[in-house]
Amino acid sequence: MRVVEFSIIFLLVSLGFSTLVYGHGLGGETHPPVSLDGRDVTLSIDISPSIFDKDDPERYITINLSESKNQAVVEHVTFALEMSKDGEEIFRRIFHDDFGNLIIKVINDDSDEIKIKGDKSPAIEAWMKTATEPVTMTGNIFNSGGLYEYKIEILTADSDFNFLDKRLELVGAVSLAEYNTYEVFDSEQETNQVTVISYFDTIENFEYGSEEITFSMPFDWNQDFEQLSVVHQEVRISEGLSEFLHTKYEARVNGVPLLDTSVTIDDYSDDGRTIHIVLNREELKQIREQAMELSSSEMFFEIGQSKEYGLPLEAVTPDLRYRVNLYWEPEIIYADENTTFFLKSNELFTDKSEKNIQYNLEMLHNGNVIFKDQISGTVNAQKPDEFQFKFSPEHVGTVTLNMFDIEGNSLSDVSFLVVVKPQDVAKFPIKLESISESNPYNSKYAVDLTWFPNVLELGESEFIMTFTEKDTGKPLRDVTFDFVLVKNGTEIHRKSGVAVAGGTFENFVFVEKEAGNLTLRIEKIAGTDEYVEIQIHVTPEFPLEFLLVIGISIIFIIMLTKTKFLKTLQIQTQVSQGI
Repeated sequence: MRVVEFSIIFLLVSLGFSTLVYGHGLGGETHPPVSLDGRDVTLSIDISPSIFDKDDPERYITINLSESKNQAVVEHVTFALEMSKDGEEIFRRIFHDDFGNLIIKVINDDSDEIKIKGDKSPAIEAWMKTATEPVTMTGNIFNSGGLYEYKIEILTADSDFNFLDKRLELVGAVSLAEYNTYEVFDSEQETNQVTVISYFDTIENFEYGSEEITFSMPFDWNQDFEQLSVVHQEVRISEGLSEFLHTKYEARVNGVPLLDTSVTIDDYSDDGRTIHIVLNREELKQIREQAMELSSSEMFFEIGQSKEYGLPLEAVTPDLRYRVNLYWEPEIIYADENTTFFLKSNELFTDKSEKNIQYNLEMLHNGNVIFKDQISGTVNAQKPDEFQFKFSPEHVGTVTLNMFDIEGNSLSDVSFLVVVKPQDVAKFPIKLESISESNPYNSKYAVDLTWFPNVLELGESEFIMTFTEKDTGKPLRDVTFDFVLVKNGTEIHRKSGVAVAGGTFENFVFVEKEAGNLTLRIEKIAGTDEYVEIQIHVTPEFPLEFLLVIGISIIFIIMLTKTKFLKTLQIQTQVSQGI
């Protein structure tokens, strides 16, 4: 339940606490107003619960017909309801409700026949509730998640015997969210889980790679988008899958890049990080033409790490008291290096004046507490609270940071996931395939990259490059290129070169201000817009304390050596003098 509650909180906060209107694909649908006997009416349909669970056979279908102007219920309505899935009809039955608010209890089983319990309308052979129970349908009705299409015809309104001259017909589809959990192997061949929750239709063709997750879903790009509210998918990355726990993700649908606002993350679940992909009606309209170049009947999702960092991370406490932002420096956390964490807290519903607060802070790795402290901090302040920590090599992987008992409130807590990486020891040569800025899916080149020393540090480094054809591996001759280094989004070095025989090298001297994380780019390969890039890490110089220890040790060794030399010289002199 905690996962569901936090997901709801996340959506409410993200949407500014606006009302959620059910639409096509979200477990329910509210139709635009239509005319009925000279007045506008609105029909809504809902399936609850909207998440498919094979162990819970009971659901409720609710159909409501009301006047659009004042939401007054239209009474004595007879509905003809037809429901189908994947093009096959599940049932077609006629129902009646005196108050225009039909509730059908559905009990799913494996039987071939659908049975109905209830009373019959006096005017027409229509099923209606009894004095104590709603209409109950039993049969093989909701046996999986996915999209369920329906057609509703209004036969009577205002009176049991007021049959409409022209039936009012409304069609649409509602979805039962479907959980799909996959066992995946990371690059170290360790088993983890990825769960895809579809709030629209059935997930197919799931594949996991350390750089990208892909899957597909049936989707009619030719449909009327006016009946569609959003397409929402959740991808939950288990806590142990640290290689895919990033602070920001990029996603594409049918090869079309999605807006940053369409791809968000949260750590509200207790077992990992959730990636939300939410496409609203307008964005679907904008990408429809490009998406249909790949397929008019499917959505192909691709999710991978963004080239940017998505800091700060944000979370809201379950009691809706506080919004907490977390970020750290440097942006990539390495073992055996100091990391500074920043926590910025704001109240959601107060005068938001700056106040002093107390809270507990802890970090856990594999369930073991590796840091714990009580913090005297601030809320609604411009300056964040901060603390430093150096992770040991044993802490490599996923670390959970918990902030809890804020001002003594047991429900005022948030959790974040951070990833600690080992010191980079690259395996050479590193093979990089080029990317074309104008056509990402049609590149020609590859670059083999090696550098010395293997662990980059302050001082001179040498980068060796070999340019080849991507498809054949054949070395290229007389290849022009630009060698580029970027730090914190700012270009710090660019040099043009030519690889005469396919291979060449570039030297660069790193100074103290360039220590940390950088991006190495090789651009304008062979005069094209193709490039390769890789993140590198330059280890800062040894801390002053370490140098002092080394210096004192060297002085001690020199003094000891000199003392031994003088003593030996003294002994030799005494021997020569016959002493």
